[in-house]
Amino acid sequence: MISTPKIVRLFHHTGELYEAFRNFSSNHPHASWFQSEHFYSFARCWPEAEPVLLVALKGQQLRDPGKRYSRPADKNIISQEKETGVATGNIIAGSLLAVIIREPVPRKYSFWPLKGIYSGLTSRTVVYGGPLLSEGTRLEKELAFKELIDGLQDNVRAHSLFTQFRNLFDISAYKPIFYDRGFKYHDHLNLVVDTSSYEKAWMGMSNSRRRQVKKSLNNGAVVIENPSPGQIDQFYDLLSELYTKRVRKPLPSREFFHLLLEGNVVEKKDKTEKKSKGDNTPWTSKTILISYQDKIIGGIACPLMPSRVLYEWYVCGLDKKYKEKEIYPSVLATWSALRHAYMSGIPQFDFMGTGVPFESYGVRDFKERFGGTSTNYGRFSKVNKKFRYLAAELFYNIFHLRKSN
Repeated sequence: MISTPKIVRLFHHTGELYEAFRNFSSNHPHASWFQSEHFYSFARCWPEAEPVLLVALKGQQLRDPGKRYSRPADKNIISQEKETGVATGNIIAGSLLAVIIREPVPRKYSFWPLKGIYSGLTSRTVVYGGPLLSEGTRLEKELAFKELIDGLQDNVRAHSLFTQFRNLFDISAYKPIFYDRGFKYHDHLNLVVDTSSYEKAWMGMSNSRRRQVKKSLNNGAVVIENPSPGQIDQFYDLLSELYTKRVRKPLPSREFFHLLLEGNVVEKKDKTEKKSKGDNTPWTSKTILISYQDKIIGGIACPLMPSRVLYEWYVCGLDKKYKEKEIYPSVLATWSALRHAYMSGIPQFDFMGTGVPFESYGVRDFKERFGGTSTNYGRFSKVNKKFRYLAAELFYNIFHLRKSN
């Protein structure tokens, strides 16, 4: 008889159960930065976010699931497994890491009760990737999948307007489970570039993209691999203007991008360097900026899963403004990220979405000229609070229309 997995939400980054999650997620074939200890560490420090980390436990029990201690080296974990008779890698039936995101509160709404109302009208739950399931029969996987989805909704339903799964791998086999729980499926394209070698990354781009990279460098554009906090501020100002006037989608706060920079710095330092909130697990990221005459004109912010994938999370550039000078900062920033991937032994670059099929989308046109393989793993979404969701849509459109005028 197959027992239903037990769902546990983790609130701490230490302890035997967290160790089990860490080992399970890092070795899973569908592992991504967004379902790993790295994103959990990052999200715990992200000012507008709250991570929701769930694990589905098999029948075995840890000796002391709540015990907390500094993370031991792998050899100590092996010794511990021998001592307890429990293999920490085998107690996990699945894991799911989501994040509740609230848009930064503008200063004029920063007093109670407007602050609470504003946060409530901008909160949403996002799952980048999807549930990670251990090996087993189809029934065992489905049970773990159901329990993780239900556990997530139990934790976030009251705190977010909607829940959205932005799939990074194929979970179409579990569509009926989503449908039974009121989720709707939407096609959504993505693009993944092979960065296993210089030849594949460089020659995979169109001729025009390669010319734009060369011209940008020849005409004075400079690639900044390790930007300063002040340069990050300039990059954020560019992004803020872009998202206000053109994209009209939520943009994280300035602190978010400084946190990504911190991950970029820690990547080159001691891996046990402590961060704020007491977390001793470093996240990993790479922020690359483009400058011209000592002024930031573009950049790209990329979290990464070591030896696996580099992700494009945010990118922008003043391409139109500098086109007459034959400088293309968005193109150069994207190429610099591709270059960083193959130089670091990361075989894939993930563009994190290229829009809805059969709809004109300029961003897709821009990205496709870097080569790569197109996928359509889609997204699953469910509105948790219908009235508030409609009110939030109206409020958001009015607010951003006023900001853009």
